[in-house]
Amino acid sequence: MKPLKRIFFISFLLGILYLCFYPIALDPIARKTPPFPGLVGPYKTNDLLKKTALVSIPHPGPESIVADSLGHFYTGLSNGDILQFDAKGNNQVVITNTGGRPLGMKIAPTGELIIADQKKGLLALDSTNTLRVLVDQYKGERLLFVDDLDISKEGIVYFSNATQRNPNVVENEAWEQRASGALFAHDLSSGETTLLKDDLFFPNGVALNATQDYFIFSETFGLSLSKYWLKGAKKNTLEIFNNELPGYPDNVTFNDGVFWVAIPSQRAIAIEPIFEQPFLRSVLLRLPEAVRNSAIPGRYSMLLGFDENGAVVYNLQDPEGKYDSITSVLQIDQLLYLGSLTEPTLGIYSLN
Repeated sequence: MKPLKRIFFISFLLGILYLCFYPIALDPIARKTPPFPGLVGPYKTNDLLKKTALVSIPHPGPESIVADSLGHFYTGLSNGDILQFDAKGNNQVVITNTGGRPLGMKIAPTGELIIADQKKGLLALDSTNTLRVLVDQYKGERLLFVDDLDISKEGIVYFSNATQRNPNVVENEAWEQRASGALFAHDLSSGETTLLKDDLFFPNGVALNATQDYFIFSETFGLSLSKYWLKGAKKNTLEIFNNELPGYPDNVTFNDGVFWVAIPSQRAIAIEPIFEQPFLRSVLLRLPEAVRNSAIPGRYSMLLGFDENGAVVYNLQDPEGKYDSITSVLQIDQLLYLGSLTEPTLGIYSLN
């Protein structure tokens, strides 16, 4: 064999050995993805969200938005700031910084702002803008990605911890396909925290219905919405609410009979077949990050509204992604306040 051919052959062989056997940090398993409904029927493509008004803010990433009884609005930004503003997005004031990454938030019956902070845990912010930690561990294990919450009239905080495996690079959840998230209940009066369900695939949004006998939660990389029963004959059981979604679901909110579900990204349909092939995924994980990132869908705006039977009653989209990576929806009368994981603005959309 000529020297150049020998060098080529050895290099080729080493490349194959690298792609097949070089150690990687992740441990992929096989998982079948739910059916893809396509952007047809109730999910038919439209550009209704193009009319979203944008309001500049000091830092990007207003992941979730909530309003109190006095008309003050709040959101958490990527630098840890908690921003207060009015109904038009004006009079912006940073009232504190969590030192982490605030995500979901709700107003408690006591008037405190309860914050799901990815890095710091479940926090409470009182009227003096003093922060305290409510939950940052469970049975001695630190919670690595406290994500979203809702609060009952009795002061029970139902919250999600999205992952215990990939808190820093969430895309690795898709590459690995291992469920490590959980749902918890925290009693604001007693301070007791209870595990409701574990082994969930990136549980994210949480929203109680009007009678508070169940809540809907999303599993972002599980591509599903489920119902967790809190009362009645089905108490402490789960059932599928919708598992044929056109994109990855994020936060869930409830208003006037509608569950609003933010869809920050379309599905990566091209690579979903390999989610059942862990060896092929391990090969891809040895390729440069830029190659893997090429499979991530581009900008696209979408939010969906479901009635309590799981039927689609709102389908709002913008294929050009004017307001991208929508992670939350807060409905106040006929206005939708939109949050995003990445945008440097708030979004305000009128249903009229």
